[in-house]
Amino acid sequence: MTSPTLVEPLVEPRDEFLLCYCTMLTIGELRAACQSGHWPLRGKENTGKLCTACVGDLLYCLRRFGVDASL
Repeated sequence: MTSPTLVEPLVEPRDEFLLCYCTMLTIGELRAACQSGHWPLRGKENTGKLCTACVGDLLYCLRRFGVDASL
């Protein structure tokens, strides 16, 4: 007999969390931009120059917020 697998629900990241130190982008700014269809935000256009860690986090969040994002 196998034991049941527990699946924990995804926890929504808080809006004030800093997603990217390269551009000082917060989760809330990214979420609002995706919801309004206005990405990239003014002043955040240089996201193409992010470090590897920030790019991965940004792509994950963009996809999670409904944007078709790829490198």
